[in-house]
Amino acid sequence: MHIVQAAAFPFPSPQGSQVYVAGMAKALVARGHRVTVACYGHGEGPVPDGVELARVPKLPGYNNLRAGPDWVKPVLDAGLAAVLTRLARKADLIHAHNYEAPLAAYIARAATGIPVVYNNHNTMAEELHRYFEHPLAQSLATRFGGVLDRQIPRRADASVAISPAAVPVLEALGCRRVHPIPPGVNPVDFQGARGAKARAELALGERIWVVYAGNPDPYQDLEHFIDAMLQVPDLGLLMVSASDLGQWERRAAALPPERKRFVNAQHWPDVRDIIAAADIAALPRTVCTGYPIKLLNYLGLGKPTVCAQGSAQELPGVVEVPNADPKAFADALLALAADTPRRRALSAQAARGIAQNCTWDARAQELEQLYGLILAPSQGP
Repeated sequence: MHIVQAAAFPFPSPQGSQVYVAGMAKALVARGHRVTVACYGHGEGPVPDGVELARVPKLPGYNNLRAGPDWVKPVLDAGLAAVLTRLARKADLIHAHNYEAPLAAYIARAATGIPVVYNNHNTMAEELHRYFEHPLAQSLATRFGGVLDRQIPRRADASVAISPAAVPVLEALGCRRVHPIPPGVNPVDFQGARGAKARAELALGERIWVVYAGNPDPYQDLEHFIDAMLQVPDLGLLMVSASDLGQWERRAAALPPERKRFVNAQHWPDVRDIIAAADIAALPRTVCTGYPIKLLNYLGLGKPTVCAQGSAQELPGVVEVPNADPKAFADALLALAADTPRRRALSAQAARGIAQNCTWDARAQELEQLYGLILAPSQGP
């Protein structure tokens, strides 16, 4: 098949949705399909082997890698619709991610008749308002997000629910053919991690370090993580992102310099090494109808992970705590730090569980079955 992955964001980039699309595309290519990622005109890092890119023309001076609304994105999304319409004339289907890409894909479908698969990563009602600070703006964003939720996903020919919890949500929004297909990993991506090297370069010493690796956007609820770290003695705070971490550096100002590191890293091997250098991982997000890709990366690298209830998954190595409770988060971190045998056991269980049960090759086979169901009416049994 020729599959177009519609991605209304910079690509590639070491961030959740981009990592998800890259992994899916690589796995489908490995199974013999042709995959084209239609995306914005910029990105950071190497393009996955065998994956074709069809970019919207790059806008001079625009290099934003962060998620969320801005005034330029509507222009880029209009360009994405044109790119998808061109690709659709020779492709079998469009697999569209998030919200702007499905809108662009529906325009291509109207022009060509190509089927569209919608892939949920979140809902707008849970996320959109988090990009605004004024209460009125937040209220309007929540209402508008609800409108988007009710209008965009249900118009696809089929939907991929990125987590089991998302299935009833999508069905309640009127989606047809909802298929739960969680993300996967490529075990090769975890090989060669140089944790000791990164630990030496960052001067981490013998201290136990807690890592957060990913985008720092408001919906990640990082304030709960920082506040938890302010309550624990001795543990180190390690944050790594391709985006600016200045806001969180300011929030962690009370921590002494020897207990905090904020690192900008653009490429997965660098992020991987820094995660490997840590002892424990953190996931404070309180609402997540999607699937936090960073959790698979943490666990695949053998990091016991303290998760807020709203983003926790039933995977070995996850330690669940109540939402928005820095004290409970701090207590869980301290318990792991104090119990080396338990931490090592959870580490081994986490890495083994991901390698055995969460590979992209298995997920790609599930996607093939879904694509076959969609294309069967036009291609025969």
